[in-house]
Amino acid sequence: MISNTKLGLAIALSSGLLGAFGAWNMAGRIQSFNLAESASARWHFERIDARSTTFAGRKLLITDTRTAEDTPAMKIQYGDTTFTLDVKEPPAALPDLSAYTEWLSPLYFAPIRDGEISVDWTTGDGVRLAIVNRTTAGYDERTWGSVRVKDWIFDVIELKADGTIDRKRMQYRDRRGRVPASINEKGQTVQTDIIPIEERTWQWQAALFAVPRLQISRYRYGSDAVEGTLGTPGMGWTLPVTGFAAMGLFVGVVMVMAGSVKRQPQSGIIA
Repeated sequence: MISNTKLGLAIALSSGLLGAFGAWNMAGRIQSFNLAESASARWHFERIDARSTTFAGRKLLITDTRTAEDTPAMKIQYGDTTFTLDVKEPPAALPDLSAYTEWLSPLYFAPIRDGEISVDWTTGDGVRLAIVNRTTAGYDERTWGSVRVKDWIFDVIELKADGTIDRKRMQYRDRRGRVPASINEKGQTVQTDIIPIEERTWQWQAALFAVPRLQISRYRYGSDAVEGTLGTPGMGWTLPVTGFAAMGLFVGVVMVMAGSVKRQPQSGIIA
C-alpha cells in the first residue's frame, strides 16, 4: 500500500511540473501581449482653447450661435465648410473655449511610437486635428443627462489636412459590450447610426477630453493580457492549468507534512 508521504510526493512533483509548464507558457503569452501593445499607436493630445486657429493652411473658427429652436449651439467653420453642433449652454460667455471644458474640446493630436512623438509641431507635419462634443442623448444635462453616463453620445469630428471632414456619432460600449443607443427598453437590438468607440483608438482618448474629470476613471479597457487582444490569444488554457497545478502542489505538500508526523509512544503506567 502506498503511503500518504509517497502519494503526496508524487502529487506535489507532478503538480509542480505541470505548474511550471503552464506558468512558462503564460509568461510567454503575457510577453506577446505587452509587445503588441507597446507596438500599437498611442496618442498625444493638446486641447485648443482659442476660438480661431489655422491648420494645414485652412482657418478654423468656432463661434457661439443659436438653433432655430433657440437652443445653444456652436458654429464651426473650417476652410469653406461650415456646420453646427448642439452644445450645453456655458455658465458664462468667455472670449475663449474654456467655458466649454468637459463638454466640447478641439484637439491637436499625434501618434506616440516607441515613446516618441514623430511629428513636427513647427510645420504641423504629422499633426491631426479633431473636435469632440458630448451630448446627453436628449436628456436634460442639468438633471438626468448628468447621471445617465452610459447614454452619453459623442460627436467625434476629424478636420483633415486636405479640407475634408470625417464626422461620426460615437458611444462607449456598456459592460456587456453593447452600444447603449442600439438597445431599446425591451433589450432588443435596433438600427442606429451610433458607432462604438473601440479600445486603443484615438477616438477613445479624444472622447475623454469631453468627459467630466470625476467620471474619467470609469472608462477602462476591458481587454487585457488575460482576455487577449491586438492579435494575441490571451492566457487561455494556461490560467486554469497553472491554477489547478498550484492547488495540487498545495495538497501534495500537506500530505507529505501529514505523513511525516509520527505519533509519540505512550509511556506505560505500572500500578
